[in-house]
Amino acid sequence: MPTPRVNRFTQTVRFMRVSRLLLWTIWVIYRERRRVLRARERGDLEAQPDIQRLIDVLVAFRKTAIELGVLMIKLGQFLSSRADLLPQQALDVLSSLQDEVPPAPFSHVVSVIESELHHPMSELFKEFEPKATAAASLGQVHKAVLPSGEIVAVKVQRPNIDRLVNMDLSTIRFVIGIISRFVNTNEFIDLLAFYREFRRTIFEEIDYVREAANARRFKEIFKDKPHILIPAIIDGYTSRRVLVLEWVDGIKVNDYAQLESAGISRMAVARRTVEAYFYQFFEIGFFHADPHPGNIFVKPGPLPTEPIIAFVDFGMVGSLSRTSKQGLKDLFLGFVVNNAHTMVSALARLGFIGEGANLSAIERGMALIMEQYHGMTLGEARSMNISEVAHEIEDLFYRQPFRIPAQFAFSGRAVGTLSGLATGLAPEFNLVSVAVPYAQNFLGLNREGAGQTAQEVLRQIADAGRVALALPATLERILAKLEAGELQVHVAEDGVNGTARGPARRGRRTAAARPARSPVVPLVVCLAALASGVALMLNTVVLAGWLCLALAALAAVTLLLRR
Repeated sequence: MPTPRVNRFTQTVRFMRVSRLLLWTIWVIYRERRRVLRARERGDLEAQPDIQRLIDVLVAFRKTAIELGVLMIKLGQFLSSRADLLPQQALDVLSSLQDEVPPAPFSHVVSVIESELHHPMSELFKEFEPKATAAASLGQVHKAVLPSGEIVAVKVQRPNIDRLVNMDLSTIRFVIGIISRFVNTNEFIDLLAFYREFRRTIFEEIDYVREAANARRFKEIFKDKPHILIPAIIDGYTSRRVLVLEWVDGIKVNDYAQLESAGISRMAVARRTVEAYFYQFFEIGFFHADPHPGNIFVKPGPLPTEPIIAFVDFGMVGSLSRTSKQGLKDLFLGFVVNNAHTMVSALARLGFIGEGANLSAIERGMALIMEQYHGMTLGEARSMNISEVAHEIEDLFYRQPFRIPAQFAFSGRAVGTLSGLATGLAPEFNLVSVAVPYAQNFLGLNREGAGQTAQEVLRQIADAGRVALALPATLERILAKLEAGELQVHVAEDGVNGTARGPARRGRRTAAARPARSPVVPLVVCLAALASGVALMLNTVVLAGWLCLALAALAAVTLLLRR
């Protein structure tokens, strides 16, 4: 792709091409998702989007994005992480959109470096390779040697990048404004939120000062883990458009032939890479959000089973706030006690559910997922096909009025890429087995957090119990109104809308009896408290364990009395 010359004519042509591409793409995405959600609201649970139409429009988008470069490739990659906007078959069209383009001329590289670092190239570097070792739509990397003899990687932004980014962002904003003027898309797609998040990530990615800060933070995070390498930032060589850091001379993580010829265990590479990411997700809450093979390298360690994993390119990062972590804990604990209502409430607090969504419909969809996976043993979980589960979850997101917050879009994309990477390295690798210890620690299911987790589980049980215990009284009030003739019920006969007439209708009104209180709640409380008590006693959390066992006994007595 030649260096773009930005003049009024090229601006106009680019604006027209980008506008046409975006108008058609966004409209088809919106239309198909609206059609599916509306059909589900009417009770058509088998409604499907027009997959072929979506694939056709995204193939055209992909082709034009590669031709235009710059922001359109990034936009395609951003869309490929949004399972709330596109079904899986359509996401697959964009997932292979690689950010690799021909490099900019060397004269541009020299000009940017000298203007940003305020010294001639001959003073800044002892050697500098004119040929780029890697080139993307926003920048490119060259190998160089400092006057001290240290080998470094020099990252330089492409020509006119600020102007081109601002042009494309303005066009995207214009197209969203046009669509929003004529169609209210907020119920199905929050286009303005999508635009704001995309804009934020792009400006962070082209700010190399921020990327340097991210790299330093990762260096600190992994300082006590010698098998993880984070390249050091070279002080005095960083600006907004130039970044110089330690050169990483390793094997690309998906170069299987070279890994084997170097005697490196592919299983060990998969395990260490995945462990590094789960450590970032669950323990740190700050993670490298772009784990594609070009950003991960492998160096031989002291043994074939002890490789060193090196990460590069820290422009895209994700983070989980304290509030997000607590929301995730509530979500997982809601699953533990099989409470779809609690899980939907946690999703709403996390930002997955917009205002005005049909929470009852979402709860029904969540309950169907829980029926399939709740109560699964660890052995059964290990045998799950992660890709199939991920596709089911993505399908749920598309078919319900969910929207994916930015930090979770990045983490979901990272986990998906990571899963594919690990499977390619070692097909027999088990992602669940590696994740379990980190997830247990995150949820407080280890010895140190068992007491707090028991309290959280009991709170979840109590919340579910309060709702269920209030149900008989509510039914009594409704039935009393029916008996007094204060409430009318219209019943559909044989699937046809209408009201029942004659004796049948009167019989339904007068035959109402006051219901007995359900034994389900004390039974659930008894079993859950008993299980929690046993687990806590085994972990020597004695006080909390006895409290759970006492609650189980109380619930059992209540159950016997109701019989």
